[in-house]
Amino acid sequence: MGVRGLTAFIDRCSSAWDVQAVKPVTPEEVKAGKARVIKLVVDGMAMLYHLYFTNNFNCVCGGQYAQFAEHVRAYVVGLQKCGFSLFVVMDGTENPAKLATMINRENDKIKTIKQLTTADKYSGKKQLPLLARVAFLEALEKLGVKVAFADREADVVAAAMSKMHACCALSQDSDFFVYDLPAGYIPITNLEVARNGAVSAKRYNKAKFCADLGVKPGTFPLLASVMGNDYVPQSLLRPFHVSLGEEDVKMPAGWQDNGKEVTIRDQLLVKIAGFLVKHTSQKEAVDAICTAADTQYKADLEAGLVPMVKGEDGEEKPEEFSKAALEEAINTSLAQYTLNPKDATAVGPTTELKTDAPAGLPEKLVTLYRDGKLDWQLLNVMVNKSFWCHTQVEDLERDSAWEVGRELRQKAYKIMLEGKGPVTEYVRKGLKFETEAVEAASDALPGIGALIADKGGDQAARAKLLYAAVGAAAAGVEEDMQLLTACVRYWISAMKEVTAAEVAALCASMLQKKEDQTTRVSKEARPPWLSVTMAWRLAGLQSILSSALLLNQALLAPVKPFSVGTAYDGEFIHRFHHLQHRAKGVTALSDQLRKDSIDSTAFFALYKAIVAGLEELVKGEVMPNLEGDSIMWGASGPEGKIEVDKIEAEKKAAEAKAQPKMGGNFGGLLDPEEEEEDEEEEEEEEATPPPAPAPAPATENEGKKKKKTKEEDDAELARLMAEMEQVDAKRQEQKKKEKERKKKK
Repeated sequence: MGVRGLTAFIDRCSSAWDVQAVKPVTPEEVKAGKARVIKLVVDGMAMLYHLYFTNNFNCVCGGQYAQFAEHVRAYVVGLQKCGFSLFVVMDGTENPAKLATMINRENDKIKTIKQLTTADKYSGKKQLPLLARVAFLEALEKLGVKVAFADREADVVAAAMSKMHACCALSQDSDFFVYDLPAGYIPITNLEVARNGAVSAKRYNKAKFCADLGVKPGTFPLLASVMGNDYVPQSLLRPFHVSLGEEDVKMPAGWQDNGKEVTIRDQLLVKIAGFLVKHTSQKEAVDAICTAADTQYKADLEAGLVPMVKGEDGEEKPEEFSKAALEEAINTSLAQYTLNPKDATAVGPTTELKTDAPAGLPEKLVTLYRDGKLDWQLLNVMVNKSFWCHTQVEDLERDSAWEVGRELRQKAYKIMLEGKGPVTEYVRKGLKFETEAVEAASDALPGIGALIADKGGDQAARAKLLYAAVGAAAAGVEEDMQLLTACVRYWISAMKEVTAAEVAALCASMLQKKEDQTTRVSKEARPPWLSVTMAWRLAGLQSILSSALLLNQALLAPVKPFSVGTAYDGEFIHRFHHLQHRAKGVTALSDQLRKDSIDSTAFFALYKAIVAGLEELVKGEVMPNLEGDSIMWGASGPEGKIEVDKIEAEKKAAEAKAQPKMGGNFGGLLDPEEEEEDEEEEEEEEATPPPAPAPAPATENEGKKKKKTKEEDDAELARLMAEMEQVDAKRQEQKKKEKERKKKK
């Protein structure tokens, strides 16, 4: 739910925190059987957001998944070495009660993306890349961390498990300050792993905080509800807040201003606490709150002080309020803060979710979901008949990039609902997040019921169904690259026309050395050379990658899924494309591959395999160089522009032939070669400059401008290449220091 202003207030109450430092477990302690175990129940999405954004990974280029996965690995291993045992709980299907909130959040993301792609200066806004959740789960799985998937929101399940098992909770949600958690709560921003391996933690102590505030711990859920959250809107609370008066109040003894002014929300919290201590029971306090609000609203209405809002008819009218509505909202909120022991066991093979899909929700299917083998989006299709096309960084003036992968999703809908559609897709339309009814595919596909009953065909048959939908994989690639290359080929076909530079950037990205990729420093801000069009095209690729992974899961994973870290490296792809899409010279491509430590032979083999049979859809080409020992851009260049120039030249030549020729009646007797020789001789004769040159004609000026533009482009390209070499040098230096540090250990 979240209580606005609560986290900031508690952060400034020093007495509310217990500070702890934990060192790594030593080998001697392990031998002596003294190895500690500190259990943590983790809100997975809170950890995901924290680890991606606090390390300043770039999000504008579409995602730095390999670097992110390495950061997750290092962080979790650091905790494990100090004896922490993690149990991660991930969010599940959408909560219908929060549908409006979810849509509002997506609309806010659209505004963020507009700022990210158009603002002159970086504003610090961030957008979680589409496949970050997949990368996060991949990293946890490799580390053997236990992960469970909740029916709906993970925070309540994590809190209930924390209470039942008497262990600390880890999240980044102000609701955890309110829950009754005997072992305490650690905001994930307060759990740090230092370079020396030690872990420092600041754990929230609810009893101390409430004592400073002067309220009983059991009263805190009511205080949080009356501050306002998702269930108690400010429109209902405004009259009560006004009734508390405008006089300044004294802050608690342990509260520190840290050089900042006391905010209105800070004072409001203290005023509400002072109001609650006057009442002996929760029911009495709720009645008093509702009565005070009702009295204040009536007085404001009479005085004309009630805020005006637009009604459904567009006419302005006073903001509505009722005592009964406020009481109901408060009681609903209080129920959300009451931890039910059932929630602590809500990660087993049964579920309270309902579906009208023919297969139902049998234990075998639920177990697949709990184990992470069936994504929440697929379960959401069964439960809510909806799919969320989460907003990506793309060109907002174009259609949503999710549309190119829709046919794949329609096949997944057919499997999960066995044709019982349609499915509501929540997707961006222009600058707004809206709904669109999408029918399931009409293909003859097995239903999920038959699949989990082992009646949907063997693995080979199901793999054949998958590749019939996605298309054939590139020939000769490893097993873990087959589905990935099939997706890239699908993308080429779906986009109708791509460039050789785009395909080359993707191939080079896939072939990076893991060490180089994971140690490269990512820059959070938008690169000055970012192409929004390219971002949109790559967002389309990511929607295809996501949809293909979901279809593979719907078919019970007949094909080995690809690693998203291998599949997509946003900064690398954008940079490689930017440096090469206008590159000229026979060594431009091979030089770039050499700088990025990519084997040109492997690159050329992968490139040829991916574009095989799709050459007509690819503008530009890659070919062996003249010596045959490397590769270069072909005659049409990285984007087919040279071929376009050639066609234009031939067109002009044809037009020239149709006009009267120089040389009178004898002009037509000269063959083309003789004409060229004559023209060369004339050019040589005209090469001597006259003493006083006349002003250049307009066409000549235009030529000079073009030449100047080319020189500027070359200078920019040289600057970028130099910058890249500096980054490479820094990376090599970083590797050297890391090796020296390991030797010292």
